[in-house]
Amino acid sequence: MKGFRILISILFLFISSTALSSGVSIQKISEQLHILSGKEYETNIGLIATEDGLVLIDPMPGNNQLSGLNEAIQSIHNEPISFILNTHAHSDHTGGNEYFKKQGGKLIENTFNLDGFTHIKVKSHSEIDNIYYHKESNSIFVGDVFDTSWHPTFYSGGIKGFNEAIDAILNLGDDQSLIIPGHGVPSSKSSLLEFRKNTFEWTNKIQELHQKGMSMEEIMIDTQVKDIVEKFNVNNKSPFLPKKAYRRFIERTISVINNEKSL
Repeated sequence: MKGFRILISILFLFISSTALSSGVSIQKISEQLHILSGKEYETNIGLIATEDGLVLIDPMPGNNQLSGLNEAIQSIHNEPISFILNTHAHSDHTGGNEYFKKQGGKLIENTFNLDGFTHIKVKSHSEIDNIYYHKESNSIFVGDVFDTSWHPTFYSGGIKGFNEAIDAILNLGDDQSLIIPGHGVPSSKSSLLEFRKNTFEWTNKIQELHQKGMSMEEIMIDTQVKDIVEKFNVNNKSPFLPKKAYRRFIERTISVINNEKSL
């Protein structure tokens, strides 16, 4: 657990961050790549400067922060957005699409042909998770397949889909590639491997206790279960998960396990 936190903390030291009065923060990775985020959803919003124009990924800082996001973008590049990409269809990632489309941005959905990008589809967090690798900045946007601020949410693809998605991400780029999760601090392939290891440890333990016939209340207070879930607490939040969210995580994990057994 400490290793996971240290890897992410070291990486974050090399990223300059600015918080604007609009509530939108800017992380400068390079002249070409910035990551923006709003207080409401804390979604990682990618801004990549390319020869074909500005590419915006998952433009949703919060319902009342879209103009602030646009101001932040203009403070960096002072030009309109050319292309909009989404890692998946959930509103905390797509909520700003219409705002930027009205300003001339083109939403790329079905036919992907942006130069310099590799696009793959997986099924893990949602029915369709889009992974985007930008070669020049060596960055991989993975959406909520990976989250460094929360527990794993593999509910659409199950354990199998999650594992296949992680493999697909690891096959992109190189060992120095920057992994941008849907939420939380930018990360690395080493941290992603640790995240997968912890996820498998979680699902295996929940399956073991569920098969023993333990009740939800018994599983929730199990020491090993609590220790495993803390491995996802990269930011040392206290508490990491509210009781309702903790219970829901266990319930949905059991549901995934039961569904995969029935296949």
